[in-house]
Amino acid sequence: MSAPAAHPAQAEALDRLVDDVEALERRGLRSVVVFDLDDTLFSTARRHLRILREYAGHRGVEALARVEARQLRYAIVDTARAAGLEDAELLKDLRGFWFSRFFQNEYLAEDEPLPGAAEYCKELARRGARVVYMTGRDESMRAGTEAALARHGFPTERALSELILKPRFDTPDLEFKREAIGVVAAQGEVAGAFENEPLHVNMFRDAFPQAHVFLLETKHSGKPVEPHPSAKRIRDFRRR
Repeated sequence: MSAPAAHPAQAEALDRLVDDVEALERRGLRSVVVFDLDDTLFSTARRHLRILREYAGHRGVEALARVEARQLRYAIVDTARAAGLEDAELLKDLRGFWFSRFFQNEYLAEDEPLPGAAEYCKELARRGARVVYMTGRDESMRAGTEAALARHGFPTERALSELILKPRFDTPDLEFKREAIGVVAAQGEVAGAFENEPLHVNMFRDAFPQAHVFLLETKHSGKPVEPHPSAKRIRDFRRR
């Protein structure tokens, strides 16, 4: 079955950002577009599923081997509970098993781009934007992240793009991104930002009120935060 067509409002919003990038280029200004990675440009579903299946084989918890992508929750233990796993010790063990793997370069190879993501980033770069990947991943994940971006055809040339990762794993994502905003702003006019976390969407909206700020309606941490009304809600990057 083919994927459903892009919603007209999604296509229009994505097209408008491309138009603004071109307009800035005509004025001799360098535009910058910022993208988060996990559940923004890339789906992490297959990474979660691989870990669940490895754990199922390790512990013989067959129910976890049958979990499908549509059943995934943000927290791995919530996914396990929904699949019928209630033993507190097993849930704790699963959390540690997941944590020791999810942030490893080897497992990043499971991620797949959201539909249209690589093509959209390439078009922005072609039109004159500098594509900045600003992610809560830390520097230990650089090799796997760079490999995934290159393998799936995202812009990776230094003249066109930059990858900004956390120097320390234990730095909260929001704190890191607030500090990194200055690095981004120094590179040009921030024309757009894409995030799956409403809290981060609001941070970008406050920092760059002139920018097109997008909320990816994939999954997020569940923090009770309402995204700014001006945020454009999209489910992927398809425009046709």
